Amino acid sequence: MRVGLLISNPPPSLGGGYTYQQDLFGCFLEVAAESRHEFHIICEPAYARDFEAAAAGIPNVSIAPMAAALTPRPARSLLRLLTRALQYQSDFLSREARVGTERRLQLLWSLGHYAHEAFDFPYITTALDIQHRIQPWFPEVSRGRQWKIREDYFSDYLRRAAYVVAGTKEGQKEIELFYGVLPKRIRVLPLATPRFALEGAERDVEARLAALGVKPGYLFYPAQFWAHKNHVNLLRALRILHDFGLQYELVLVGSDHGNEAHVRKAVADLGLEQHVRFLGFVPQEDLVALYRGAGALAFVTFFGPDNLPPLEAFALGCPVVASDLPGAAEQLGDAALLVPPDKPEGIAEALRRLHDDRGLRETLLERGRRRAQSWTGKDYIRGVFGIIDEFDAVRRCWE
Repeated sequence: MRVGLLISNPPPSLGGGYTYQQDLFGCFLEVAAESRHEFHIICEPAYARDFEAAAAGIPNVSIAPMAAALTPRPARSLLRLLTRALQYQSDFLSREARVGTERRLQLLWSLGHYAHEAFDFPYITTALDIQHRIQPWFPEVSRGRQWKIREDYFSDYLRRAAYVVAGTKEGQKEIELFYGVLPKRIRVLPLATPRFALEGAERDVEARLAALGVKPGYLFYPAQFWAHKNHVNLLRALRILHDFGLQYELVLVGSDHGNEAHVRKAVADLGLEQHVRFLGFVPQEDLVALYRGAGALAFVTFFGPDNLPPLEAFALGCPVVASDLPGAAEQLGDAALLVPPDKPEGIAEALRRLHDDRGLRETLLERGRRRAQSWTGKDYIRGVFGIIDEFDAVRRCWE
């Protein structure tokens, strides 16, 4: 079967979205030859040369760059609406659909959230976050037209998909509940531990931390500055710890998506200016060192159930305190201390236990190492290959 693999190539500053796609693409290239299918990498033309170099020598993989976009984004959006309304003919096919038609593709597979404009083709898509339905009050999913944009996206692409990939059974249940997708069209493939974390070397940790201006033993929270990342309740937990004599520092990394000023004000209001470091976006080499030097990962997001940083921490020897969200125990097992993200007292108590109980700390570190190694990117890709094999018996029924 001829399969198109859609890659949106997000920037590194996107954080988890970038790590997820880049890691899985690298794993795909390593195991692609195991599949009997023919893969066409659909990408923006600017990245075609890099992808060609990466895929060189893999017999069943070729690069299929899309035509350059000639119209600005608002005009493209209007054109898409018009062409859909007119049940577009071949002259108005989207760029994805043009590639699919030219390559005679039989199935499309998106490596991440990607707008499947090629409705003429069956496709596999991924849904790791439909929190706009569950917690619609957060500004990043509700401000302006964001809620409607998200809802229109998921209503179209999840319901139309041949298969939807979810990271947990909890995620599967949410997709069934909110979008009416039949269980037989949903496959659960857990998020894989990123390879950079599994392979993260210990070299230069002290030097890198010194260059960043931090000393080992801090609390670490790698998260973009969105409201749902819950920095403020973590700061309140830090204040509680300080009041009880546990003088933790907190290191924050991530790009600002509109909420950093509010977080900085909370730091000042709580009198924690000397104990909180804002490092902004950091490269993976520094991220590895920051995990290795941390006393604990304090991952207190309100959104889930699928998140990468706890898996990265497991692999890099950093104990984890994480939000007790629906599906969190399924993803993290018994390798993390789970806490209510809206209770600063509960967050502080878990961090205090981890600090005081060395036996608990060592137990969690060992469980985390095993959990991180139990499911890799190659396992994930092979799981998708199984879905493609399953669909082959259906897709052979038409040209």
